[in-house]
Amino acid sequence: MTQSREYLSFLLEDEEYGVHILDVKEVRGWSDVRRIPNTLPHMLGVLERRGEYIPIMDIRQCFDMPPATISATSVIIIVRSQQGVSLGIVVDAVAEVHNLEEQQIKDPPGLHHQDEWYMEGIAAVNDRHLVLINLEQLFDFDQLQQSAQPESANED
Repeated sequence: MTQSREYLSFLLEDEEYGVHILDVKEVRGWSDVRRIPNTLPHMLGVLERRGEYIPIMDIRQCFDMPPATISATSVIIIVRSQQGVSLGIVVDAVAEVHNLEEQQIKDPPGLHHQDEWYMEGIAAVNDRHLVLINLEQLFDFDQLQQSAQPESANED
């Protein structure tokens, strides 16, 4: 019996990417974030949600794309790591949820050390290629959470 997994897809420069749906905590429209000095260039700031400070990242900059331009379709996808640490990523738009069978997901081409890279795989969906992202390989959730805490925000 083949296992299937659901992925939430989103757009960056008209290209479609996906994250495992079980990692998604919330999808919300853009709201202003509090900037934190001396952080990573792709960290836009933090968002306070229910007493938790969530680092908000511009995933476009992680992929060497131009910085995000906030528009009416821009959203923040709040994800949670396996250790329960939250992180928000700004994307151009949310696309849809895809139910993918194991055999639909192919290894990324040309990557010899896939476990050291952010791509979980690539799937062909509706005549498009969906790049599946392993956010825990792309971001250091623990380090980002530490930099998002109020005591870090107050240090100059």
